[in-house]
Amino acid sequence: MDNYPILKTTRLVLRKFLYEEACIVKELAGSEEVAHGCINIPHPYMPGLAEIWIASHEIWYSEGSQVVFAVTRKEDGWIIGAVGLTLEPEHARAELGYWIGFPFWNHGYATEAAEAVITYAFDELLLHRITASHFVRNLASGRVLEKLGMKKEGLLREHLLKDGIREDVIIRGILRSDGRSFSEEIRANYSGERT
Repeated sequence: MDNYPILKTTRLVLRKFLYEEACIVKELAGSEEVAHGCINIPHPYMPGLAEIWIASHEIWYSEGSQVVFAVTRKEDGWIIGAVGLTLEPEHARAELGYWIGFPFWNHGYATEAAEAVITYAFDELLLHRITASHFVRNLASGRVLEKLGMKKEGLLREHLLKDGIREDVIIRGILRSDGRSFSEEIRANYSGERT
């Protein structure tokens, strides 16, 4: 993955995951608090799952189906979460997904990381539309997406089964033409660096 992008914000560096960081992913993503609020994260988080997930990133990126970033803090390099896009290039659209480890909640990291990825999607990948979804009960995720300018586009009643409970899901979206004013700081810090 020699051409994997690196995105920078005021407090964060978004970069590719390293295979040896699987234990951190298992610890953070595998917490009950994180898994409970995320559509695609199981609990318990089974051994070996993080390794398989990280090993898949190179394949997904090279085939153009997904780009996944480790969310790390600039100050100390700690991994605090993940953010990524599931791409549909033929339609110039993607679905945004993210999680932040429980010890790092309530610091604005999810919004900052997701804003950088949306900027990258519109400015570098030239996408037209980005969507995201969250459980109705996950109010924090809804607030993150609202701050990003993503509009509520629909409610899917009892759409997913999570931990034996049928969950309602809210779909949100943003178009390039919505005129979202992304932080100039994020645009200035996007380096276009390649690892």
